[in-house]
Amino acid sequence: MNSRIVLFFSVFLYMEFAACTKEATSSAESSSGKGGSLARFTIAGNYLYLADFSTLRVFDISNPSAPVEKPQVQVEFGIETIFPYKDKLFIGASAGMYIYSIADPAAPVKLGSVLHLRSCDPVIANDSVSYVTLQGNTRCGPAESGLYIYDIKNISAPNLIKLMPLSSPYGLGLMDSVVFVCRGNDGLTAVNVKKPSDPKIMYTKTEASYLDVIPYNSMLICYVNTGILLYDASDLKNIYKIGTLSY
Repeated sequence: MNSRIVLFFSVFLYMEFAACTKEATSSAESSSGKGGSLARFTIAGNYLYLADFSTLRVFDISNPSAPVEKPQVQVEFGIETIFPYKDKLFIGASAGMYIYSIADPAAPVKLGSVLHLRSCDPVIANDSVSYVTLQGNTRCGPAESGLYIYDIKNISAPNLIKLMPLSSPYGLGLMDSVVFVCRGNDGLTAVNVKKPSDPKIMYTKTEASYLDVIPYNSMLICYVNTGILLYDASDLKNIYKIGTLSY
């Protein structure tokens, strides 16, 4: 990807994050890069996927100077987040989570879904489990606030295996067997999910108001109310702040 495209995406991420409470970028991992769990767009291979309220817009960016838009895919009302994992997209919407195959990257195909009461819905995943945070407040709806853990081994029928109640959850990121949940003024909470059906809170950092997090190599890049905090996460039991970027 050339420098112009990188700059465009960097500016777009900043604008999305600054625009409203949930905007930031998705804890997504793909062959092309990483983002945070609140993103409305992501890159997988040579394709850019943009969540546009009720449609998924698909762009071939193999030639960055001349991106080509492919046919749009109708998803559901109220798309909020998008997360790529291998050959799949996990799409968070106000009414649930939708899983799409991108085996054919130009034509995503729905594999499965799980519905819930209306709520804000960041989502991340690995091979067998997906993690969703829901907020049960006035804006997001009546669902119980917390970390929702789904077994996705049967990709067409995700199964809720655990709800961990947590106040004001926003974005989240997965590093090894630890999920980091951003909780606004309530901090950044590390949850041990080595046994997904029995998650355990390890600790909570309270150095800012946390909105989203990107695990990257042995670091955590946290989007906070004042900018960005960087943590050394080489020891997941004892992360520590190594830098800040204010804006």
